[in-house]
Amino acid sequence: MATVKKTWVAFKGNLTIPADMAGTDKDLQVQDGEPVQVPAFYADSVVQDGIAAKCDAPKKKPAAKKTSGQTAEQLAAAAKAKQIEDAQAAVVDAQAAVDAVGLGKPAGPEIAALQAAKDALAALQV
Repeated sequence: MATVKKTWVAFKGNLTIPADMAGTDKDLQVQDGEPVQVPAFYADSVVQDGIAAKCDAPKKKPAAKKTSGQTAEQLAAAAKAKQIEDAQAAVVDAQAAVDAVGLGKPAGPEIAALQAAKDALAALQV
């Protein structure tokens, strides 16, 4: 089986990449400017359509080092705060997707995604 050439792109908005294009089992949700690797033919198509731009592969983040001034409890609290911040952003993005559907059109999947994001946020805030 031939391998498919892949290219890195960053989309110019929050959107969903179909699973067969993302190379995953489920559709892939990407955020504005987030680098993602997709098949080259798909990358060329979305760049030509103006919804993405080619970009470099993301740089790997260095492993987080424990500073001498922070305890394990402080590090855990900071990590939980980051999770809550990310969950809040997911709720905002899901609400924007519901709002973008428009009047008179069913928004079933968008509403389900919004509820899932709200549930995830609520679970973190307990």
